[in-house]
Amino acid sequence: MGAWDRKLALMADMGLLPDGTPMDNPSIETDLKLAKIASDQPPPNETITPEYVELPLDNFAKDGDYSQEGTFFNRFWVSQSAYKPGAPVFLYDVGEANAEGNALFRLQNETSFFKQLVDKYNGLGIVWEHRYYGNSTPGPIDLNTPPEVFKWLNTEQSLADVDRFAKQFKRKNISYDLTPSGTPWVFVGGSYPAMRAAFMREKYPDTILASYASSAPTEARVDMSVYFEPVWRGMNHYGWGNCTADIHAAVQYIDKTAEKPSGAAALKKQFLGLGAEKNSNAVFADALTTIFNYWQSYGVEGGSAGLRSFCDFIGTDPATNKTSPKSGWAAVKGAKFTVDRWAAWPIFPTIVNSYLDTNCSGKADVQGDCNLDLRFSDPASISWTWQYCTQWGYFQSSNLGSHQLVSKYNSLSHQKDICHRQFPTAKAPLFPEWPNTERTNRIFGGWDIRPSQVYWSGGEFDPWRTLSPLSSESYLGAPMPKAFTTPPKCGEEQDDDDIFGFVLKDAEHCFDFRTTGVLSPDGGTSRGYFTAALDKWLKCFKPKKGGYGHPHARS
Repeated sequence: MGAWDRKLALMADMGLLPDGTPMDNPSIETDLKLAKIASDQPPPNETITPEYVELPLDNFAKDGDYSQEGTFFNRFWVSQSAYKPGAPVFLYDVGEANAEGNALFRLQNETSFFKQLVDKYNGLGIVWEHRYYGNSTPGPIDLNTPPEVFKWLNTEQSLADVDRFAKQFKRKNISYDLTPSGTPWVFVGGSYPAMRAAFMREKYPDTILASYASSAPTEARVDMSVYFEPVWRGMNHYGWGNCTADIHAAVQYIDKTAEKPSGAAALKKQFLGLGAEKNSNAVFADALTTIFNYWQSYGVEGGSAGLRSFCDFIGTDPATNKTSPKSGWAAVKGAKFTVDRWAAWPIFPTIVNSYLDTNCSGKADVQGDCNLDLRFSDPASISWTWQYCTQWGYFQSSNLGSHQLVSKYNSLSHQKDICHRQFPTAKAPLFPEWPNTERTNRIFGGWDIRPSQVYWSGGEFDPWRTLSPLSSESYLGAPMPKAFTTPPKCGEEQDDDDIFGFVLKDAEHCFDFRTTGVLSPDGGTSRGYFTAALDKWLKCFKPKKGGYGHPHARS
């Protein structure tokens, strides 16, 4: 994800909008008003400030000298207003973003699912910032940061950070042993943090008692063209088959026209204005793909820049004000009609400028500084690009074929070029030519991972479910286990054929982390499956030292 995606996800986390979940409300402006309403609450009864723990950059130093490579300070936030002795510690992992924007919301806002969970069990809540994000960095992260600085940015080290932190965690005014030796720890995360939730149970089962993994794409994969398949299926399911047909026809027309330099130049100026013709077909394809940026957070919604707005625009004939038939306008009027409507969508240049951090004029007679080939300058985008380019892949290239929604010029080769564009001086083995996904899957288990005491969830039309253990993409070799919702016994691992989890109908990314506003009908159901299991698993916790009173959930 780029910087713009993270801004959308962060907005979705705040107020009435949860962690990266889709928003069905037709207006982002309305969404922001709803978030403000949710934030206009009585002052919290607890003042929470950021805290830091010093951790080694290399958690796995062979000689045991963890300070040899240096240390950094990892940021976290703690709420203990609901805590009663013996209750669990809940850790909410923010993942690949600056955690400051939503830490207090997670811990103090009554609409926060995480706060509700902590309060239900009289627990202690922690919001954790991932190494190399926000203020948890060994130094400044910017375009001038040498590649060598990122040597210690990987998922293995970041998991070890949580383990090391948990084993030394304490509070001045709580005498109870809060480490995993005396208190059960529960890890909660969505998306990449959901992967980490599962990996912590797999790698550090004595540290994390239970995990909630929502929308966790645990299978590392270079080719993630499958990302757009749930978009195609979801749009058709929601009644936008005319729009997918038109996008498909338009993209194929654009691809064919762009094969000739003169045709490519004309298209770029038509869509983005004078100056855009200097860009390659590949980065122009990046610009075209931005119409789908809202899908994982909002589905077809998202206000004036969402797919509903886009589809309404290209599906309307301005000459007659008639809407397209089910087959779309391209089938009736030809693909060029749809291409022209797409290019005329007033907000399109604004979306491209915001996402690609450029300044295209959007007018064929106005020169713009329209460079679509810029490196990401946002610190979080820089760090995440390092992670996916070295370990995870997730190259969202064109889904060629009958469901194609993205230009063929958005190829795997182009996605690889983005990695090397971002880190032009980085060399192998520190920075591989292609993401080392085979090694990553050997380390973490991919979508075959089945640690005990983990609850998995995913949205029916979530693009990231395609690489999760709940994936339904059999043609990719997904294990296709049968999901069940009866809480398994403590320590009971599932085999390849089944999994403790749930797929939410009519949902996208992390849909079950929403508690108010526009809801998924399955959101509360999914959360209930986890808490039912947690009730069972907490009873199995046995402290290694000191006494322990089993926590009781508040009804």
